[in-house]
Amino acid sequence: MYEVEYVAFDGQTRMLELNTEFVESTRQHVVGEDGPTAYVAPISHVMAEPIETDEICVVVAMPEMHSDGIEYRAPAVTPQVRQRPDGTPVECALLANGQIAVNACALNDAQPLAAGRLTVLWMFRETCVLCHYPYDESTEERFWAASMVADGHRHETNYGAEFADENAHEDNTVEVLQHFMVAAAT
Repeated sequence: MYEVEYVAFDGQTRMLELNTEFVESTRQHVVGEDGPTAYVAPISHVMAEPIETDEICVVVAMPEMHSDGIEYRAPAVTPQVRQRPDGTPVECALLANGQIAVNACALNDAQPLAAGRLTVLWMFRETCVLCHYPYDESTEERFWAASMVADGHRHETNYGAEFADENAHEDNTVEVLQHFMVAAAT
């Protein structure tokens, strides 16, 4: 059984139980990936107890990282256009005070506007934490604008390792650019 610390908007916390099969299979899958990976899954699939909701969460799996030093409680969800290793632009959501950049396609698949919040399950080496972040029409519009910027540059043809090296972000942000959809158990 896996317990998760649940952090509400108001900072209140409590312990909940996660679906053991989901946690183990996610941890096993991310080991085969090349670094931190995001998963998009129904909340009902993630929790151990049956829950009546259509809400979808983003799971940020970082099994090599400790939670110490990651400001996952910071409420801001900010769009930013970053570059993949091959130089192509990718729209990202900056979380944890800009420490983590998650491919915004994962947010789009999670449809946070429907719930009025973004729900993220952080899976660190030593713990799991479930957090809610404010997400409204204004946030959605900022992500739409970032998406247009990224899409506007995809037609350019000078991508490659050299271009990426010349234009790389010089920060310590952990990029979580891969994401997978997780189907609900039937």
